Amino acid sequence: MATANWSQDAYCHVGNSPEVMRTGIPSGQAPTLFLTDPPYNIGHKYGSVSDRLPEEDYHAMIKQVLESSYEVAADSAHFFMIHYPEALAEMWAMIKETGWKFRQWLTWVYPSNIGMSKRAWTRASRTVLWLVKDEGGDPTFHPNRIVRPYRNPWDKRVAQLIEDGKRGCSLYDWWEINLTKNVNKEKSDYSNQIPQVLLQRVIRSTTDPGDLVVDPFSGTFSTVKAALATGRLGWGCDMNEETSKYWPEPDSFNPDFIDEDF
Repeated sequence: MATANWSQDAYCHVGNSPEVMRTGIPSGQAPTLFLTDPPYNIGHKYGSVSDRLPEEDYHAMIKQVLESSYEVAADSAHFFMIHYPEALAEMWAMIKETGWKFRQWLTWVYPSNIGMSKRAWTRASRTVLWLVKDEGGDPTFHPNRIVRPYRNPWDKRVAQLIEDGKRGCSLYDWWEINLTKNVNKEKSDYSNQIPQVLLQRVIRSTTDPGDLVVDPFSGTFSTVKAALATGRLGWGCDMNEETSKYWPEPDSFNPDFIDEDF
């Protein structure tokens, strides 16, 4: 159970995250999870921050974040980055130079009625890249906290599992989760907002209540909010000073949240 306090002053920041992470993370705390949806460099509007950098500069920015994250991370930590697969493929050699080790390539699918093209099949997926730092043992992973329901509960073996308290099987490496729609209460006026369902799935599967979760490209601070809602300490930083209006309030932190494996 989480017992620490959380405040905007200590956990919400504006600035260049590689620099701020080195000095702005509360003393004595080491992040166990970095979970971020970086700008995609395709021209979205992020206030005064450019989303149209030369490719070399864009890759350098991502590399700096990965390297700084590795530097301040706990010895057994995770780094999840949500991006388009072709962009990650272009950065693959660079990513391998940062110290982080590849764990798994996950696919987030979100069927929708937008983005139709006459030149290609409709894009309705992104990659969730899972990296780890394993200098002090195997990073925490709870595959049975969030499960998919059994498909054949009438089977005797499955029925026994259910009777024993099991709720389902571990997840596949592809996740179907709807986009954050404009009508959703969690939707803001910011581009590329990631659903809380996806964020909380990663957080709950790879950390425990009280752990520190960091988002170096915070945007609407949705990752920080997902962390706080699940009893973790969420830390965020964004270069766009306008994003301070999205900072969560202290009462967003739920110190009583309890996670269980099923």
